[in-house]
Amino acid sequence: MDELSKYSRALTAGTLGFLALCFLGGALLPKVQSIMLGIALGSAVSWINAVYLSRKVRQVLDAAVNGGSKRLNMGFLTRTALAVLAVFSAMKFPQHLNVYAVAGSLVFAQFLLLFIGIRFSRKPEA
Repeated sequence: MDELSKYSRALTAGTLGFLALCFLGGALLPKVQSIMLGIALGSAVSWINAVYLSRKVRQVLDAAVNGGSKRLNMGFLTRTALAVLAVFSAMKFPQHLNVYAVAGSLVFAQFLLLFIGIRFSRKPEA
């Protein structure tokens, strides 16, 4: 398994666990339900953006290895549009989603990848 796949699997597992905690917290704590659901939405969009970026990086790497001259981009506009759509959704439905929680949790995947990278760098290779 290459590094990108290893990080992607760990990111998916961590994100699913965090989303489960967010939904559980939203169900058990009705006073902070909009905050928990906002964090869940932002984290999910962050995960989608990270997975999409990893797919684009893999495409660029494959094109470089195979000598492809096809011009490839990294999908910045798509990832930005997803983030803007999440924030606009929170603005449209403030009774269900907290705007600040959505905007703040859009960087969840990047921080989780930082911690995953630290964990993998300290773990000896088998």
